[in-house]
Amino acid sequence: MNSKLKAAAKITEKLSQPDEKSDVKQDGIQHKKESLGESLKKKWKNKVQHGQYIRNIDRQRISDEDTFLWLSKGDLKAETESEILAAQDQALQTKYYATKILNIGRDSKCRLCQQFDEKIDHIMSACPILAKDQYLKRYDIVCAQIHFNIRKETGVQLDKKTLV
Repeated sequence: MNSKLKAAAKITEKLSQPDEKSDVKQDGIQHKKESLGESLKKKWKNKVQHGQYIRNIDRQRISDEDTFLWLSKGDLKAETESEILAAQDQALQTKYYATKILNIGRDSKCRLCQQFDEKIDHIMSACPILAKDQYLKRYDIVCAQIHFNIRKETGVQLDKKTLV
């Protein structure tokens, strides 16, 4: 947390440095913001563990703006947002994280299937044990929500039988 405060203080200091003309000042501030953003992204990308998510985004040519749009809306609680970011950065407490990053365990295999390393990606979409039941439940919930939203947008009446 302390490093975040120091980074924020550095950014604030750089942005508050006086320039001579207001137009030039605005251009300078915008340029500084962009260069600071790029340097922070580069630091993030260079982290071995936590940089996996941003490297995957760049590799797959996914739009940064669209990817992080949910962050700018402010619809989530801070706790939920931090959990999602931790999952994206592979920083949740998995056996792989404990073994390879924290060096406090010996076995990094999934506690359910015992076949693959217990990483976030494995838990979310690749564990053969979870695939039998949990992924289908999640899929059904997402599909039901999409169906509900489409019917609502198109004005198709929703009856109680549909909702059950």
